[in-house]
Amino acid sequence: MVLLKQSPDKDKVQEQYNQLWDNLLNINEQKATKIIKKANKGVLSKRERLKIIARPLKTHLIWIIPLSALAVAILLYVIFIWVALLVE
Repeated sequence: MVLLKQSPDKDKVQEQYNQLWDNLLNINEQKATKIIKKANKGVLSKRERLKIIARPLKTHLIWIIPLSALAVAILLYVIFIWVALLVE
């Protein structure tokens, strides 16, 4: 694979880019932003894509919610067993 800047087809790709840019100027801003973000993700390396995917997992809230749900489930189970023993 040859880099684009060393490619003999560089002018064709540049022309396609200019045509795409002209098309982007004529559409909705949100849609254009979405298209550009998708294109940027395609250019990124695997490591950089993995960082973007894992970014939401770095927040504490993502870990607190499942852990608290698990704690509530265990607590309800213990209460259920305790009540069952009292009733018996």
